[in-house]
Amino acid sequence: MYRYLVIDERDSVTIFTLNRPERLNALGPELRAELLDALRRFNNDPKKRVGIITGSGKAFSAGADISTKPSEPGTVNLEDELRNSFHLILREIRFSDKLFIAAINGVAAGAGISLAVACDFAFASKSSRFVMAFQNIGLAPDTGLTLMMARLVGAKALRYLLVGGEFTAEEAESMGLIKVVDDPLGEAIKFANEIAQGPFRAYVHSKKLINEALFKDLEQFLVTEARLQGELGNTHDFIEGVSAFLEKRRPRFVGY
Repeated sequence: MYRYLVIDERDSVTIFTLNRPERLNALGPELRAELLDALRRFNNDPKKRVGIITGSGKAFSAGADISTKPSEPGTVNLEDELRNSFHLILREIRFSDKLFIAAINGVAAGAGISLAVACDFAFASKSSRFVMAFQNIGLAPDTGLTLMMARLVGAKALRYLLVGGEFTAEEAESMGLIKVVDDPLGEAIKFANEIAQGPFRAYVHSKKLINEALFKDLEQFLVTEARLQGELGNTHDFIEGVSAFLEKRRPRFVGY
């Protein structure tokens, strides 16, 4: 049914496997469209209770797919991309009446971290790495990451949100974002089955209360995020950052 997404349905549990291993499961337009469609189908199915999101190969997800160089400022509409794609996926996970578990194998970068953090639980291998590299291409964090990390982690997240960087699975565990395990997918499946057989209505109402307590203003935040990221997409530094990434060289930023 899908080209870049593998669906494994196991009664009330569904496993969504991002399947672009040659691109480290980067979230290109086709994969995003497929994931959004699959999540909507899952959320509309009353028989489903728990979704597991994982990646094939050596990565969970490298985030947005940076494979083409914009020719000049304004040729890429990042505001529209966020509003009409990334943000829709985030809403299907965070505001769902189902529960979601991330099974992180390898690197999670950029919007890939957002995807994992948006889930209600996350298991990761000890070798997993979390890379915030938005600033390396002249952008700010997006897909709700700033609000979610600030609320869930607090001051420990500020350095990464401001200037980027990389942290290990152990550091992510110390922040309370994930649990380090030997077999992330295996643990996720085991936990998903336990949840699915529990007092699920109570779990869903608990999720609603968590959203009310921590993420009530997420919708308005996403409007601001899309606008500001759209502005950054019209800068010299964004074009230079993407060009440097594709050419495997150090970027020469000018600050605008």
